[in-house]
Amino acid sequence: MALIDSDPRAPLPKRVDALFATLAAADTAGYIGEPVSQLAHALQAAHRAAAADDEALALAALLHDIGHLADPDAPQMQGLGAADHERIGRAVCDRLGFAPRVGRLVESHVAAKRYLARRAAYDGKLSEASRRTLTFQGGPMSDAEAAAFEADPDHKAMLRLRACDEAAKDPDAAVPGLDHWRPIVERHLQAQAIDAVLAPLRAPPTDAQLAAWRRDHLLVLPGLLDGRGLAALEAWTADLQARPETPGKWMKYFERGTAARQLCRVEDFVPHHAGFEALLCGPPLMAWLTRLMGQPACLFKEKINFKLPGGAGFTAHQDAPAFDAFGHRYHITVLIAVDPQTRTNGGLEFSDPIDEGTLLPQRSDGSVAEEVEARLPWHPLDLSPGSVAFFDSYIPHRSGPNRSDRPRRGLYVTYNRAADGDRRADYFADKRATFPPEIEREPGVDYLSKAGRYNVGNPIR
Repeated sequence: MALIDSDPRAPLPKRVDALFATLAAADTAGYIGEPVSQLAHALQAAHRAAAADDEALALAALLHDIGHLADPDAPQMQGLGAADHERIGRAVCDRLGFAPRVGRLVESHVAAKRYLARRAAYDGKLSEASRRTLTFQGGPMSDAEAAAFEADPDHKAMLRLRACDEAAKDPDAAVPGLDHWRPIVERHLQAQAIDAVLAPLRAPPTDAQLAAWRRDHLLVLPGLLDGRGLAALEAWTADLQARPETPGKWMKYFERGTAARQLCRVEDFVPHHAGFEALLCGPPLMAWLTRLMGQPACLFKEKINFKLPGGAGFTAHQDAPAFDAFGHRYHITVLIAVDPQTRTNGGLEFSDPIDEGTLLPQRSDGSVAEEVEARLPWHPLDLSPGSVAFFDSYIPHRSGPNRSDRPRRGLYVTYNRAADGDRRADYFADKRATFPPEIEREPGVDYLSKAGRYNVGNPIR
């Protein structure tokens, strides 16, 4: 697959692998009439730019010509590389998840050349290849174009990038290799993803939202995450879904219906995923929970329900009976929709709110008694991807099977009052001992019969 077609929702390692495979292949690609390869040119430019202590500038220097490599079907400039390679490069940077400024700088390096070409002295220094490509790129800027370029607050960085580009053609230069840049790129992309996810949560709840929460014990923020934030959420979820079952780490649970075993849930992943840790434990979401609880909150447990096509539903239940083992009386769960949540694919239904401390009659498995469920009013909650919903541990809820051909993935993250103690580690330790993931189970032990509160209302086996 061409780099231009990279999926922004793919796990970060997959996107980084695709980028670095493309760059590595450029070690054998000539640099359009210059005495260095495409890769050598990129590495020299990045090394020079790094001296400015400007990460976005250094990354833009590394990637400024990625448009020549990213799309084999792009129109060509008569053997001089891809036409509009600067715009292709910006599109690639944006799809891979780089900061917008990186893409802007990548796109600017041709404009900077056209700006500088207004000076006869600069034009005289251009190599033959650069002079020929200039004709395809529009030639020297007009006065109006030059004025607009100078008005850009980042134009000095654009000119610095161009200077690094022009100087990066030394066949004898010794600079750090491609491996030097991989951890820098990984950290940058991770930071950008985290920032995109957290940004919509930084605005505090309004008075109207707080009033709705107090009335309904349920608060919905439709489509809160979108664009890069939603892409990051999808990428993080795909990452966990693809990870192998590993004893002592993330806990993967499965269901078995008429089809073969399929993933139902992943739990206990915050210590193993920097992105989810930043989202679920970071100040923006914690501030929301503090306002809703009326006091500081503490993470209790986290899970992703995958509900793949054909996945079974969850019977009607209150969360409180399943969360009562550690002296806690009250919890708030945050649902973050990764996929659409509808009646067709098994989205949640809620009943009317129930006062804190009130438990409805239960079946032997801890779910709501059948006759009580039949009397309750049920309200479907359709959610678009990126929507966030808060609900407390007493409001009854349920879901149906996934009758669609796509997954219905959603995060369900539960918090308790911090004053009641941080018991997350105790919760997962007890669950591993009582109802461990399959990879940690001993042959012949009937874990299902003793699962109790750890398997209320769900289809896990």
